[in-house]
Amino acid sequence: MRLDGTLDVDVADGRVACTFTVTNTGAEPTDLRFRSGQVADVTVSAAGDAVWRWSDGKLFTQALKTVTLDPDERLTLEAVWEDPKPGEYTARGALEATNATAVDVREFTVPVS
Repeated sequence: MRLDGTLDVDVADGRVACTFTVTNTGAEPTDLRFRSGQVADVTVSAAGDAVWRWSDGKLFTQALKTVTLDPDERLTLEAVWEDPKPGEYTARGALEATNATAVDVREFTVPVS
């Protein structure tokens, strides 16, 4: 099983848009197992403390779920942080599978408007 996680962060128009993509870079299909309907998450931290998490306040189905990714197939999470304060941040995208890991981290700045 070979998975690659990529996090893209776009700061514009008073918001932060994060796109976390997991790609099966292996030659065989990969079965990903999840404990709920949540397949990934994005967390934003400032000085090591979490200040925003995409999944906070969301409800997910509470059922075991399996997703099969064929070679070169992608799983994507779009997460938008509305109205962030100016500052230096670190965003972390992570796959929530119980049997696999894919993570990517990006630093970014929200400028003073």
